[in-house]
Amino acid sequence: MADIELKGMKELLDKLTELGKKGARIENKALLAAAQPILDAAISNAPVLTGKGKAGLAISRVKTKGDTKNVLIGIEKADMSDIFYMKFIEFGASAHQIRIGNKGKVAGGILKSTKNTPIQHPGTVAQPFLGPAYESKKGEAIEILKSEFRKGLGLWMN
Repeated sequence: MADIELKGMKELLDKLTELGKKGARIENKALLAAAQPILDAAISNAPVLTGKGKAGLAISRVKTKGDTKNVLIGIEKADMSDIFYMKFIEFGASAHQIRIGNKGKVAGGILKSTKNTPIQHPGTVAQPFLGPAYESKKGEAIEILKSEFRKGLGLWMN
Protein backbone atom coordinates (compact mmCIF):
# COMPACT_ATOMS: atom_id res chain seq x y z
CA MET A 1 0.00 0.00 0.00
CA ALA A 2 1.29 3.45 -0.92
CA ASP A 3 0.97 6.46 1.36
CA ILE A 4 0.29 9.85 -0.22
CA GLU A 5 0.57 13.02 1.81
CA LEU A 6 -0.79 16.34 0.58
CA LYS A 7 0.46 19.48 2.27
CA GLY A 8 -0.72 23.06 1.83
CA MET A 9 -4.35 22.26 0.98
CA LYS A 10 -5.74 24.47 3.76
CA GLU A 11 -3.59 27.40 2.58
CA LEU A 12 -4.75 26.85 -1.00
CA LEU A 13 -8.41 26.80 0.04
CA ASP A 14 -7.88 29.96 2.14
CA LYS A 15 -6.35 31.74 -0.86
CA LEU A 16 -9.24 30.67 -3.11
CA THR A 17 -11.76 31.96 -0.53
CA GLU A 18 -9.89 35.26 -0.31
CA LEU A 19 -9.83 35.56 -4.12
CA GLY A 20 -13.60 34.92 -4.22
CA LYS A 21 -14.24 37.79 -1.79
CA LYS A 22 -11.89 40.04 -3.75
CA GLY A 23 -13.68 39.06 -6.96
CA ALA A 24 -17.04 40.13 -5.54
CA ARG A 25 -15.65 43.56 -4.62
CA ILE A 26 -14.07 43.89 -8.07
CA GLU A 27 -17.40 42.97 -9.73
CA ASN A 28 -19.25 45.66 -7.79
CA LYS A 29 -16.66 48.33 -8.53
CA ALA A 30 -16.56 47.38 -12.22
CA LEU A 31 -20.36 47.47 -12.60
CA LEU A 32 -20.62 50.91 -11.02
CA ALA A 33 -17.74 52.29 -13.11
CA ALA A 34 -19.16 50.84 -16.35
CA ALA A 35 -22.58 52.36 -15.66
CA GLN A 36 -21.23 55.91 -15.32
CA PRO A 37 -20.80 56.77 -19.04
CA ILE A 38 -24.33 55.48 -19.72
CA LEU A 39 -25.74 57.65 -16.92
CA ASP A 40 -23.78 60.67 -18.18
CA ALA A 41 -25.18 60.20 -21.70
CA ALA A 42 -28.74 59.75 -20.34
CA ILE A 43 -28.47 62.97 -18.35
CA SER A 44 -27.11 64.76 -21.40
CA ASN A 45 -29.91 63.39 -23.65
CA ALA A 46 -32.82 63.88 -21.23
CA PRO A 47 -35.20 66.71 -22.06
CA VAL A 48 -35.34 69.46 -19.47
CA LEU A 49 -38.80 69.78 -17.96
CA THR A 50 -37.80 70.55 -14.41
CA GLY A 51 -34.44 70.54 -12.70
CA LYS A 52 -35.48 67.49 -10.69
CA GLY A 53 -35.59 65.08 -13.64
CA LYS A 54 -31.96 65.15 -14.70
CA ALA A 55 -30.71 65.59 -11.14
CA GLY A 56 -32.69 62.54 -10.00
CA LEU A 57 -31.27 60.12 -12.55
CA ALA A 58 -28.74 57.86 -10.83
CA ILE A 59 -27.04 54.48 -10.67
CA SER A 60 -28.55 52.06 -8.17
CA ARG A 61 -26.54 50.03 -5.71
CA VAL A 62 -25.36 46.66 -7.01
CA LYS A 63 -28.15 44.08 -6.83
CA THR A 64 -27.73 40.31 -6.94
CA LYS A 65 -30.35 37.90 -8.24
CA GLY A 66 -29.19 34.30 -8.36
CA ASP A 67 -25.76 34.29 -9.98
CA THR A 68 -26.31 37.63 -11.72
CA LYS A 69 -25.28 41.07 -10.51
CA ASN A 70 -26.65 44.25 -12.02
CA VAL A 71 -27.16 47.95 -11.53
CA LEU A 72 -30.07 50.08 -12.65
CA ILE A 73 -29.29 53.27 -14.54
CA GLY A 74 -31.86 56.05 -14.60
CA ILE A 75 -35.29 55.28 -13.22
CA GLU A 76 -37.23 52.12 -12.36
CA LYS A 77 -40.65 51.31 -13.76
CA ALA A 78 -42.04 51.17 -10.21
CA ASP A 79 -40.46 54.50 -9.20
CA MET A 80 -42.94 56.88 -7.61
CA SER A 81 -40.40 59.47 -6.46
CA ASP A 82 -40.33 63.14 -7.49
CA ILE A 83 -39.03 62.09 -10.92
CA PHE A 84 -41.59 59.36 -11.65
CA TYR A 85 -42.65 61.28 -14.76
CA MET A 86 -39.28 60.57 -16.42
CA LYS A 87 -40.47 57.04 -17.23
CA PHE A 88 -43.35 58.55 -19.24
CA ILE A 89 -40.87 60.72 -21.13
CA GLU A 90 -38.78 57.63 -21.94
CA PHE A 91 -41.64 55.30 -22.92
CA GLY A 92 -44.57 57.63 -23.63
CA ALA A 93 -48.10 57.22 -22.30
CA SER A 94 -51.43 56.44 -23.89
CA ALA A 95 -54.49 58.64 -23.45
CA HIS A 96 -56.15 58.13 -20.08
CA GLN A 97 -58.41 59.69 -17.50
CA ILE A 98 -57.06 61.42 -14.42
CA ARG A 99 -59.24 61.71 -11.34
CA ILE A 100 -58.63 64.78 -9.27
CA GLY A 101 -57.91 63.94 -5.62
CA ASN A 102 -59.13 65.49 -2.40
CA LYS A 103 -57.06 68.64 -2.82
CA GLY A 104 -58.74 69.44 -6.14
CA LYS A 105 -55.50 69.37 -8.14
CA VAL A 106 -53.05 66.96 -9.71
CA ALA A 107 -49.50 67.12 -11.04
CA GLY A 108 -48.35 69.86 -8.70
CA GLY A 109 -51.37 72.02 -9.38
CA ILE A 110 -51.02 72.09 -13.17
CA LEU A 111 -54.52 70.68 -13.71
CA LYS A 112 -57.25 72.17 -11.57
CA SER A 113 -60.81 71.01 -11.34
CA THR A 114 -63.52 70.19 -8.86
CA LYS A 115 -62.90 67.27 -6.57
CA ASN A 116 -63.46 63.82 -8.19
CA THR A 117 -64.00 65.26 -11.68
CA PRO A 118 -62.32 63.12 -14.35
CA ILE A 119 -60.02 64.88 -16.80
CA GLN A 120 -59.00 63.30 -20.10
CA HIS A 121 -55.21 63.28 -20.50
CA PRO A 122 -54.22 63.06 -24.18
CA GLY A 123 -51.14 60.93 -23.50
CA THR A 124 -47.63 61.75 -24.61
CA VAL A 125 -45.20 60.62 -27.28
CA ALA A 126 -42.05 58.84 -26.11
CA GLN A 127 -38.83 60.89 -26.07
CA PRO A 128 -36.31 58.14 -25.30
CA PHE A 129 -33.08 59.19 -23.60
CA LEU A 130 -32.12 56.12 -21.52
CA GLY A 131 -32.25 53.53 -24.32
CA PRO A 132 -30.20 55.64 -26.74
CA ALA A 133 -27.67 56.37 -23.96
CA TYR A 134 -27.23 52.65 -23.36
CA GLU A 135 -26.91 51.88 -27.07
CA SER A 136 -24.32 54.62 -27.63
CA LYS A 137 -22.20 53.76 -24.57
CA LYS A 138 -22.46 49.97 -24.17
CA GLY A 139 -19.13 49.36 -25.97
CA GLU A 140 -17.39 51.83 -23.65
CA ALA A 141 -19.06 50.18 -20.65
CA ILE A 142 -17.75 46.75 -21.70
CA GLU A 143 -14.21 48.13 -22.04
CA ILE A 144 -14.48 49.68 -18.55
CA LEU A 145 -15.63 46.31 -17.15
CA LYS A 146 -12.61 44.56 -18.70
CA SER A 147 -10.23 47.24 -17.48
CA GLU A 148 -11.59 47.18 -13.91
CA PHE A 149 -11.31 43.39 -13.75
CA ARG A 150 -7.74 43.47 -15.05
CA LYS A 151 -6.72 46.12 -12.54
CA GLY A 152 -8.53 44.44 -9.67
CA LEU A 153 -6.98 41.04 -10.33
CA GLY A 154 -3.50 42.48 -10.87
CA LEU A 155 -3.51 41.67 -14.58
CA TRP A 156 -3.13 45.27 -15.72
CA MET A 157 -1.02 45.54 -18.84
CA ASN A 158 -0.10 48.71 -20.72
